[in-house]
Amino acid sequence: MVDIDEQIFSLLQDDGRASYSAMAHKIGVSRAAITARVDALMGDGSLRVVSATHPDFLGLHSISHVSIQTDGPSDPVVEALSSWPEVVLVLGVGGIHNLVVEIRLPNQVDLYATIGRIRSLPGVLTVNTLVYVDVVKGIFMPRHALPENVKVDDVDLRLMRQLEQDGRMSYKDLAPLLGLSPSAVRNRVNYLLDNHVIRIGAAHNRRGRTRNVATGLGVNLRGDTASVLDVMASLPGIEFLARTIGRFDLVATLAADSAATLRHLIDQLRQDDDVVKIESWMHLEVFKEKYEWPVPAAARTIPSP
Repeated sequence: MVDIDEQIFSLLQDDGRASYSAMAHKIGVSRAAITARVDALMGDGSLRVVSATHPDFLGLHSISHVSIQTDGPSDPVVEALSSWPEVVLVLGVGGIHNLVVEIRLPNQVDLYATIGRIRSLPGVLTVNTLVYVDVVKGIFMPRHALPENVKVDDVDLRLMRQLEQDGRMSYKDLAPLLGLSPSAVRNRVNYLLDNHVIRIGAAHNRRGRTRNVATGLGVNLRGDTASVLDVMASLPGIEFLARTIGRFDLVATLAADSAATLRHLIDQLRQDDDVVKIESWMHLEVFKEKYEWPVPAAARTIPSP
């Protein structure tokens, strides 16, 4: 059952609105079995399927990975950071640092000010920041730039707000909320997806029944990053991969069914001639994972550069 759950999660990472029939065909079980498992996983909080809006559409041009070391219990720091809307991810980790957070802001000036706020929190000992250059792989990260002159009207914005709450809400259920027919809703959802305004995917609660373990990786390279990026992006279990500026050249999240498998995969990466060093930190607990930044209040058009 756990293996089926992991396959469901993997399929919904790629396409949060994948049909029950399509998932049943790919996994090799009945549609009824898939429907029951998805309903159960979403019902107990192990799985959420939500829409996240492209950061550029929201005016969020600075995305960073921040590692925090505390000088005592981390709970008060977790509680504070989890209440900040610009902090979209809060992880408890094992290693030199206690916590890892992801921050999304309009610009680097705002980022600098936010890092200062973090340093000022009681219990924070050290803060280390990595700035994302670009994201190669990520469930709720843009895979493409926004096309020029994409038009999003007020109805689209209302639709986006609904999908932030439930990315799998049916076209039939969405239709009366928007005053449209189900086919018109389908067309609008497809337009937003095809133009990369939104991304719909699965968020995984690792405190559920999953057997998967995950670790963060910080990689230092020699020379060009292209070859190592290709290798890492194709590695089984890579859920996130970004180029960064800071103490690492690349940051990644690697998941596997056991710590032994993680060790094997990391050793495989170390054999690459362009990899100088790999630092890892185990993901222990997800305190916050909320990429659904409030959408704009008014319709807008993405301008040409």
